[in-house]
Amino acid sequence: MNNFIDFTDKTFLVTGVTSGIGYEICNQISLYGGKCIGVARDVEKLNSMTIEFQGFTGISYDLSNLENLDQLIDKIDIHLDGIVHSAGIVQLQPIKFLNIDLLNKIRTVNYDSIVMIISKLLKKKKINKNSSIVFISSIAAEMGMKGNFIYSSTKAALNSTAKVFASELSSQNIRVNTIAPGQVESALTDEIAATVSEEAILSDRQKYPLGYGKPDDVANLSVFLLSDKSRWITATTITIDGGRSNILN
Repeated sequence: MNNFIDFTDKTFLVTGVTSGIGYEICNQISLYGGKCIGVARDVEKLNSMTIEFQGFTGISYDLSNLENLDQLIDKIDIHLDGIVHSAGIVQLQPIKFLNIDLLNKIRTVNYDSIVMIISKLLKKKKINKNSSIVFISSIAAEMGMKGNFIYSSTKAALNSTAKVFASELSSQNIRVNTIAPGQVESALTDEIAATVSEEAILSDRQKYPLGYGKPDDVANLSVFLLSDKSRWITATTITIDGGRSNILN
């Protein structure tokens, strides 16, 4: 057992676990001796993770469906020591072609779902005192990329919400923070790459002094924020982007 972080007897809820950052967060929680309840749509992948990761329990649920959210909450039959919202949708949409259905879908998965989940869990007293909540945001919340206003807006909302939640929950010593990654190599990155030219991808990569990140780069920070080692950190957005935001190339 690693003696820096010890998640023995702790249970965490993580959304968007079947790929990328969410998957790696569950992996690290397991490695540090914790239990992970993972939420995603892919039943087959969730089942394989149950075998792969010790202490993992998968719940198949589509976060775009808020009407049946109580069914998800009822399946969480244990008190939680932390939550990570890693689920998210990225799809470019120029302003003049605004599609209300797409706006609602992205906002629901990226923002509305986790806000409602936390509210319902708190009402049922399923979040322990001294817990930690982490929202996976994005540097897009502070940067204006053409066609990305829906995604950027939802991530900016997470940043603001974390500060308010941190204030309201401080009496229970529950910490709330956001992580704002730059571009991370993942299936989501591949989806974005499929919509733009190779020249645009190459140009974007060159803006990252340390290159694109990996899922474990974000997972490392996530588990630190979940752990007692970060007990004095709350209401903060931490940027992790290989220097993209602050180094001019």
